[in-house]
Amino acid sequence: MKKEEALRHLYEQVCLPELEKRVAALESFFLKNKERLVDDFVQSIRQMAIKIKTMQDHGAMPAIGFLHFSLLRTAVLDGSNRYLIEAYTDKWYWEGIECFGSYDAGWAFQGFPSLLQLLDEQRKKYIGVLDAPDVERLLLKELDYFTQFISALVRLSIPEVVRLPEYQQLDKAQRFQIRVGEFKDISESVYVEDRLPREEQEARRLLEQAKDSYCTHETFANMRLRQLKANEMDLRYTDFSRSDLENGEFRHCVLIGTRWGGSSLANADFRHSLLADADFRQSDLRGANFSYADGQTSDDRLYRQPGLLGIRFDEANLEGADFRHARLYKASFYGANLHQAMFLERDQDRYELTEPQRKEIHWIAE
Repeated sequence: MKKEEALRHLYEQVCLPELEKRVAALESFFLKNKERLVDDFVQSIRQMAIKIKTMQDHGAMPAIGFLHFSLLRTAVLDGSNRYLIEAYTDKWYWEGIECFGSYDAGWAFQGFPSLLQLLDEQRKKYIGVLDAPDVERLLLKELDYFTQFISALVRLSIPEVVRLPEYQQLDKAQRFQIRVGEFKDISESVYVEDRLPREEQEARRLLEQAKDSYCTHETFANMRLRQLKANEMDLRYTDFSRSDLENGEFRHCVLIGTRWGGSSLANADFRHSLLADADFRQSDLRGANFSYADGQTSDDRLYRQPGLLGIRFDEANLEGADFRHARLYKASFYGANLHQAMFLERDQDRYELTEPQRKEIHWIAE
């Protein structure tokens, strides 16, 4: 058996089934412990913010444009499991100022050592064809299935991070981003903060483009955009927090991971949109229309995004909102006002609601 054949056999027969078990266990751990994980993560950001502010006070660090969380593959192999936290100016890697911190991500890689050990034992059955570095390279290619939980945690923690006094005191560039990825390699933006707010005309130009256009990972927070018509747009991971979006139209949109916390969305129209991981906490959604909206989550056996964070309507005002034919069954309605909100009778057991909330809902026969 040649090396490529041996590696394929080892991956399919041993690695893949064991990887699925560990990802499932990690998902369970994440969901059960996410509040504690958020607290620990926010503390690491607080310490990093203190370090940045100290450097800025001493003239050693200009305004920061990026806060980057970098996976160090060597740290996974040696068991330290630390992410590197890097602060950069708006020139990013081309600014020669060093400001580093770290985050202990051991919880996310708790299943990695045992899997590596198992594969190392199994590769010996191929009698001289595979060696230890082959197994390491094989497993390092699968790290995304572990790091997806880090990205989810960062997104979940952002509302707490931006409220930190230490974070608010930082001197930031006109456009500031928090990114997660690999060291000086591919990364994704999980938070964007424009220090100079967009003008309404520019925002409408970006959001009211022709159908099937996209405007992702952007921020339109703290804006007045009433009667916006952003239909058939890809707006995933865009931030609309604390904005006035009354009577807005977001029909047939991709709204995965969007943030709407504290926004005015009375009579907004979300029909037929994909809302996985959308955050509507503390929003005014009176009369909003969620008919045929979908909270579809990943059905992949290894990749759990979207869907890890869930749809959140906690403490939102949903009086008179329409949820008929919506598939948002895993949404959280903790503390939400559901007076006269419309749901189909057949969905009564599909939503996790309190008894007082169930009594307030207008259950409608199909």
